[in-house]
Amino acid sequence: MHHACHVCGDSDAPYCCEDCFSVNLFCCSCMITLHQNLLLHRVKKWQDGYFHSATLKQLGLCIQLGDHAEQLCHNPKPARNNNFVIIDVHGIHKVALDFCDCTNASSHYRQLLHRQLYPATSTDPRTAATFAVLEHFHLLSFESKGPAYEFYHSLAC
Repeated sequence: MHHACHVCGDSDAPYCCEDCFSVNLFCCSCMITLHQNLLLHRVKKWQDGYFHSATLKQLGLCIQLGDHAEQLCHNPKPARNNNFVIIDVHGIHKVALDFCDCTNASSHYRQLLHRQLYPATSTDPRTAATFAVLEHFHLLSFESKGPAYEFYHSLAC
C-alpha cells in the first residue's frame, strides 16, 4: 500500500504524526521539514500492513542548540554518542542534539535552559526534562499525591 506525500506528491510517503492534527501521510523529507519546530512529536511509519513507531531522529532530524535559535551555528558539537534523552509530557524521546561549541557560546546547561529544557546535571548533560513535563508533574503531585516513580513510568509506556 503506497500513498503519495501530502506536500510534495512523492509516491513513497509512509510517515504520519500522532501529535499533528492531521491524518495525512508524508515522505521523510517533508516530515522533517514540517517538524523543524515540533521536535518531540511522535511519528509512525506504515510498514508491513500497520504503523510502527519511528522517531524524528531516525528520519535525520537533529536539534541544534545555541544562544540564538534563529542563528545558524558554525561549530555544532553532538551530545555524547549522538544520543540525548528528553522527557516530555508525551513520553521519553531519544533525540539527536547538537550543542553550539562556538567560542562565545554559553555552557551546555544554559543552552538547554534557553530552549526550556531542564538538564539532569549541569556538567555534561545527557538527559533533560521539558518545562512542560515538570509543570505537569508539579500539578499532579499536588492533586493526586502520586509518587515521582509512578509518574515517570506512566511516561515510559
